[in-house]
Amino acid sequence: MGHVFDTRMVDRLEDPARLEFQNPEKLLALMKSPDGKGFLDFGVGTGYFAFPVYERFQGKGPFFGADIQPEMLSLLKERSLGRFGKEVLKGVLADSFPLPIEAESIGLIWMINVYHEVADRKQTLEELKRLLSPGGSLFIVDWKREETPSGPPMEERVAEVDLYDDLLSAGFDRIRSWDIYPWHMTVQAEK
Repeated sequence: MGHVFDTRMVDRLEDPARLEFQNPEKLLALMKSPDGKGFLDFGVGTGYFAFPVYERFQGKGPFFGADIQPEMLSLLKERSLGRFGKEVLKGVLADSFPLPIEAESIGLIWMINVYHEVADRKQTLEELKRLLSPGGSLFIVDWKREETPSGPPMEERVAEVDLYDDLLSAGFDRIRSWDIYPWHMTVQAEK
């Protein structure tokens, strides 16, 4: 496993300059409402992507935010209360599988800047596939395996071809890439 994001650097996740290279609206333009199924941000962090998705699709299904760090789930709750006056995502500690979410109940899953940190990629993708409803989408956005002005060390990054192989091994069959971010690959897989 690569490094796990240091919660002491949480301000980086909310840096307004991030909009220049990773604007959530660009990913939102690719997402479709899962018709009554749930939403899951896997590796939710502070909700940088989760909150814009919630604002776009609120009322369309339950929202979950999963993270392996309890500190991130506490920050997520704080930010949600500050932004919406209520907790809009159910926080899920993702330190072991299966996650406490019903199989095939999630129609839209996204994982942003997390894939390179995942210890057991096969197990993680199989769990996300278990949660995903038929016809549902998984979006993985992670650092390209090339030099970028910021991001994790090169040896921790995953090549796009390896991500495709991982998705195929986990049983995903409809996989495509989107070129929406300069420093990140964006891959969509459907169940």
